[in-house]
Amino acid sequence: MKSLFFSVCMLALTGMQAQVTITLGNGTSSGTSSPVASWYNSSANESIYTGTEIGSTGTITNISYQKSSGSSTIEPSIKVYMKLTETAASGTAAYTIGSLNFSNYTLVYDGNLPNSSTSGAMEIALQTPFAFSDLSRNLSVLVIGATCIESGRPQYRFTTTPSRMSAGFTDGIIGCGGTTSWTPDSRMSPVWERPNLILTVTPLLSIGEKTIDKNDVQVLIKNGQLQAFSKKAAISEMTVFDISGRKLAAMKNDTATALLDLSLAKQILIVQIKTADNTIINKKIAF
Repeated sequence: MKSLFFSVCMLALTGMQAQVTITLGNGTSSGTSSPVASWYNSSANESIYTGTEIGSTGTITNISYQKSSGSSTIEPSIKVYMKLTETAASGTAAYTIGSLNFSNYTLVYDGNLPNSSTSGAMEIALQTPFAFSDLSRNLSVLVIGATCIESGRPQYRFTTTPSRMSAGFTDGIIGCGGTTSWTPDSRMSPVWERPNLILTVTPLLSIGEKTIDKNDVQVLIKNGQLQAFSKKAAISEMTVFDISGRKLAAMKNDTATALLDLSLAKQILIVQIKTADNTIINKKIAF
């Protein structure tokens, strides 16, 4: 491992911050097209939520879609991807994401979308929390569906946006007969209806803000290693994101000191530390 020597500048700290819930979209209309179109074997939905709407930087740990109806209890199989983007609308023409652009997404969840009740918030815990760190940019959420439900299909609440901020793909065969799976080169058709989304976020503080950190966690970079220390708690996990929210490195730990080797270009990092008592602490550092 190549040793890197950096001067460390602490920009902001967070400790023992309560998670916040952010609801994006208040529409009460519902449909079966997004975030997953379960009339089809394969579907995709790409939706944009602006930094102004979100209003808070932080690590996204959970998301929920608002189910309005549907008697089936089959849970759609989905993959959820996220990225930061300057794009604020999908436009009006059909487009393809493309392999190069798709590589900018981070896979944050691969599993089932809960479907245990006929209505309510269907929440998933992201397997890879996503760092939303820049309010001047927007959040793009891409949901790939791979389950067709023959009857009692779930319907989800959506909001009609002032510009087209959502786009979708289906395999074209209603009724579970399609054989064309979504790929980054599949055509996405912009629509007005964007699925309502609920985010659970652990906030990041702005520069100059202060908070009490009961676990007294300190982070520094020395000789190419990210070092985290706590006087009062064992550090169970440490995850490193870049400023765009992409996961760069992670480790599990069971001591009060955690060391993680890094070989990265000079940049701003967001370090998420989880202690043994499940406290999540975010720190933003530049080196």
